[in-house]
Amino acid sequence: MKKCPRCGYENPDNAEFCEKCHYPLFEIRSLSITEVTETKERLKILVFYYLLFASIFYIISILGFSIFPQYMSIINAIATIFLSLAIYESKAKWYYYFVNLSSLGLFLISKQPLVGYVIFSFSGIIISDYMRVIYNIEKDEIFRISFLILTIGYLGGLLFTILYNMIIAGYLVAVIESAKRIMEKGKAKNNLSSSKD
Repeated sequence: MKKCPRCGYENPDNAEFCEKCHYPLFEIRSLSITEVTETKERLKILVFYYLLFASIFYIISILGFSIFPQYMSIINAIATIFLSLAIYESKAKWYYYFVNLSSLGLFLISKQPLVGYVIFSFSGIIISDYMRVIYNIEKDEIFRISFLILTIGYLGGLLFTILYNMIIAGYLVAVIESAKRIMEKGKAKNNLSSSKD
């Protein structure tokens, strides 16, 4: 028999709730502070891995406008997948739509240049705002700088195509800072593991 800790009623062994007062008779496992912290750190590391690869492929994709246009859509699709994964890990779900819209814009540039550039630029401005989400996670001004450079690049690109090259600088900042964060978190994790031993 299971005795209810609240009212003292004797319940059958298989009861999950007290038959008299409905108090739960099963144990609820609580996560320790260490487990919660480790989960948050793991999520942060994944965000930066995905952001790193997304930024690298976006840089290649922008360079591909003139170097290898036939592979541009494929490279942009890979960048989109990595950025979508970063967004998923950051819980910033509504950015998904603009990542896919940006890819559509890039695809349309070869068929309907004006429409393609407008969609690509508008979506790009919204996507660059994602760097503010990363700033909120890490409180690192570098991601704000990346956001500003990307915004100027996407806006300026509407007027002068050459200004799209600024986007490369914006993503390059994200690459450098993401790589730095991954290394820092890797070292912190190793230090945590060695201190437990």
